[in-house]
Amino acid sequence: MHTTRSKRRRGSNNSFWISYSDLMAGMLFTFALILFASIYQLIDLQQKKTVELQTKEAQLSTQQSILLDQEAELKDKEELLATTTLLLQQQQSELEENRTALTSAQESLSLQQSKIEEQAALLAAQQARIDKLIGLKSEIIEALRDELRGAGLDATVDRNTGAIVFTGAVLFDLNRNELKDSGKELLKRFLPVYLRTLMSDEYAEFVGEIILEGHTDTSGSYLHNLELSQNRALAVAQYCFGPEMLELTSAEKVMLQKILTVNGRSYADPVYNADGTENKEASRRVVFKFRLKDEEMIDQMSSILEQGY
Repeated sequence: MHTTRSKRRRGSNNSFWISYSDLMAGMLFTFALILFASIYQLIDLQQKKTVELQTKEAQLSTQQSILLDQEAELKDKEELLATTTLLLQQQQSELEENRTALTSAQESLSLQQSKIEEQAALLAAQQARIDKLIGLKSEIIEALRDELRGAGLDATVDRNTGAIVFTGAVLFDLNRNELKDSGKELLKRFLPVYLRTLMSDEYAEFVGEIILEGHTDTSGSYLHNLELSQNRALAVAQYCFGPEMLELTSAEKVMLQKILTVNGRSYADPVYNADGTENKEASRRVVFKFRLKDEEMIDQMSSILEQGY
């Protein structure tokens, strides 16, 4: 009985260990499977991570390349901006200089315009004075013509210059410088009318000079005729201021002394006939002229204005 039980117990123990061994083998296999699966999953995950990392590295590399390009572009833009800023500053400086120059030019132009306006006003005033004096001279010439005609004197008054000519034959004998009686009588009638017209209250302030000129023909030398023409003009002047000239008051003689000029012209200005030959009788003459104050300047200005300068 005892032996049989012992055998049964030993068989039961063997089965137990066999089952335990199988169990452990199954568990080991399962563990191995799990470990293998885990390792496989880990490797797969690592590969995925590696691929993902490589992808990210590639993306990062691309982004870095883009960033570098953007940085280079930004740098170029900054350089362009700096260049543009410098150019803008230069242009601003030039603009300020141009503005200053323009302001200076405008001021200069304004000053020139002001001067032009002043000159125009002065020119207008001068032109008005010229017109007035020209008109006044014509008025005086007409007054002389009327007064001489009214006094019964047959004297020709030049409409342009106001010159009054007396031929030498009326006043002097040929080649002589002593006044003839007929010449004295003519002067007694002429001078009071002539002087009182010019020295009237209306015209006296404008008359600057009375000119008495002696002229000869071209016969003889220039110096002989110069002396003759001067002496003839002087003889007329001496008679004007002499005691025989009672027709002029002392005050009128003093007034005449202040403005009378006596000249001898020799044969510098002969008179010619229409055929070009000299009219010797007309060349031998004494001429009375008058000049308004500043008339020479007025004549020059009139000439300039007429020429458009």
